[in-house]
Amino acid sequence: MRHSTQHTDGPSPGTPEDVVRVIDAVHGLPGRPLPGVQAEALARALGGCLGATTVTVALWLPLPTDHDTDAAAEHTVEEYHWPAADAEAAATGTGATPMRLCDGEQVLADLVVEPPAAADRLRRWPELHAVTRLLVSDIQAQLITAGAERLIGESTLLLADTRLRAAGEMEHQRYQLERDLHDGAQHHMVALQMSLAMVEHQLDAGNAAEAGQHLDRLRELLASTEEVLHTTATGLLAPLTDHGLVAALTTRLEALDTVTLDIDPELIGYRYLPEVEAAVYLACLEAVSNAHKHAPGAAVTLTLRTSRRGLSFEVDDTGPGFDTEGRMPLRQLAARLASVDGTLTVRSSPTTGTRISGLVAI
Repeated sequence: MRHSTQHTDGPSPGTPEDVVRVIDAVHGLPGRPLPGVQAEALARALGGCLGATTVTVALWLPLPTDHDTDAAAEHTVEEYHWPAADAEAAATGTGATPMRLCDGEQVLADLVVEPPAAADRLRRWPELHAVTRLLVSDIQAQLITAGAERLIGESTLLLADTRLRAAGEMEHQRYQLERDLHDGAQHHMVALQMSLAMVEHQLDAGNAAEAGQHLDRLRELLASTEEVLHTTATGLLAPLTDHGLVAALTTRLEALDTVTLDIDPELIGYRYLPEVEAAVYLACLEAVSNAHKHAPGAAVTLTLRTSRRGLSFEVDDTGPGFDTEGRMPLRQLAARLASVDGTLTVRSSPTTGTRISGLVAI
């Protein structure tokens, strides 16, 4: 009796149970496995099912939005490897031809299986090939989704941070404007009140000529106050910006009978950093304004000096003074100087007047 023998080319495919084992290896992972863990499980299951020594799954992924390499590149690759337990020392990269897995025109991954006999077995096994393509498609979709969610999260955090910074900057500008109005315009309002009081006093005394002179000064102060409000609202401190600290203080204070300016000649025409000039300028105006408010009619002296220690000023008045009780008054003024690394000192006691001193190290 003659027996016939059928020969096949290459290794035979496996059984349907092997295909199920590959599916279970990926979908049977506990919890909510990451896509990378699933890709490693797939490579491991394929290696065992095909009798391979190494399996590499090279997933194709779209480029991230911040990709700054060759603009001609259209994708990036994430590789997942599985070496068999008895092939740890086996050489990889033997030049095996990768199998490209596609979904229509979309490339999913390149699959490299070694040795060639194992790769050929996969090519001859349509069921396993189809299942592998579907699993890879799912893993790729998860990675793309995770990348998109990460970008959305980063964008959300960036947007929240930008909003917070913008709100902080707006609050800072609002506070700065409020402080500039307090330090600059308030001084002029006090001067206007004093000039108006002088007009009323001269009229009550029947001195029409004197009242007329004070009215002329009142008009000048009104014009000056309007200029301060305008320049403060536009974020400028004219004439400080154009002419410097000495000229600005002289322009603002020389019209006041009760204020004496004692300015170091070396400071005339000298310019400091804009933020330093603005801090000292507004601090001096606030100190003089406080003296007029709390010690009306008292003589006020503004001293401005430069030395090796830095730029310093003092505002002294001959008013009644007050008891500081160990506390630090004028905290806003101190904060303004602190913004340019300056310091403030307030000395006062009943019947001795008040001295406000500031120093900015240069």
